[in-house]
Amino acid sequence: MKKISLLLVVAALFVASAAQAQLSVGLKGGLNFNSADVSGGDVDSKTGYHIGAYAVIKAGPIGIQPEAYFSVQNLSTDAEDYDLSYIQVPVLLRLGILKVLYLNAGPQFGFNTKAEYGGVDYKDELKGMDTSIALGAGLDLPMGLGAQVRWVKGLSNAAEDGGDWKNSIVQLSVTFALIGKS
Repeated sequence: MKKISLLLVVAALFVASAAQAQLSVGLKGGLNFNSADVSGGDVDSKTGYHIGAYAVIKAGPIGIQPEAYFSVQNLSTDAEDYDLSYIQVPVLLRLGILKVLYLNAGPQFGFNTKAEYGGVDYKDELKGMDTSIALGAGLDLPMGLGAQVRWVKGLSNAAEDGGDWKNSIVQLSVTFALIGKS
């Protein structure tokens, strides 16, 4: 009987905390400042963009922030440009610091959708998935608006042939909550 009572108390606490959880869903977009560490090559930064959607599931100051967005991550060399695109899927832990300020961190999984070098398909030279770590901060502004800054550092080698290629991005984003508040 004591086990059943304890189980019911734990279940009631779980249901009560889940009822307090807040959900928001919205759109995001912004600029990418791309770079990469590439062995045997000198690549320069180029500006790209990203656009997609996010969700935030919060219980108090702590939450989870999954996202999915299309990201253009071009780079340039002395000879030609790399035209790269990914579908990025970060799953971030979110920690509210003040009412409007939060920090987030977590893994990001990038799925290569385009890779060209000088207009020639280069996709077979890169792996289909790029794993990164994302660290950032954001502001929840009035009227469902928000702003984010994020640093994304590649953890996995993006090169298929054994060379070393790790992507790195600094992102500036604007968000707009469609459902709930960010």
